[in-house]
Amino acid sequence: MSSFVAPYKGKPAMLALFIDPHQLVDAIVALREQGYRGLDAATPFPVHGLSEALGMGPSWMPRVTKTAFFTGATLGLAFQLWANGWTWPINVAGKPFFSVPASMPITFECGILCAAICTFYAVFIAGRLYPVTNFELLDSRITNDRFALFVPTGGQNVEATERLLQKLGAQEVQQLG
Repeated sequence: MSSFVAPYKGKPAMLALFIDPHQLVDAIVALREQGYRGLDAATPFPVHGLSEALGMGPSWMPRVTKTAFFTGATLGLAFQLWANGWTWPINVAGKPFFSVPASMPITFECGILCAAICTFYAVFIAGRLYPVTNFELLDSRITNDRFALFVPTGGQNVEATERLLQKLGAQEVQQLG
């Protein structure tokens, strides 16, 4: 989901505000059936079925986390093997220089650390949460008590789109750009 900020300004689009989340999802489905693409929504809480209605695919975030976890765990285990087995081997009562069971807690923690850091940055990248100097909220009620639908109109009949959105249950429709 986007953050509904100033980059949308200047582009021909409409912002429709809904009170009911079910009307929002129904409106998205109806607009997509009519050929509208590039729709986006902002809601005050998660709405069941919204991602499917917008045509969003599965998230790539679990793959980032899983890959980072296994990378961190492998690096942690490799470091322990290098440190305890080759570089500084210490003979304590005839025990082996490197023991896998004794290394598992540190291996697990290295995996968790790497997964957490990589997921943190991946969320910032995926959500485009970088600092914005020209932030301008399109409507103060978005994600407060209204469900917003952003509809790019780019060359289509704006009046017909506005009538369609009002017919689909939008409480207010604003023209942007």
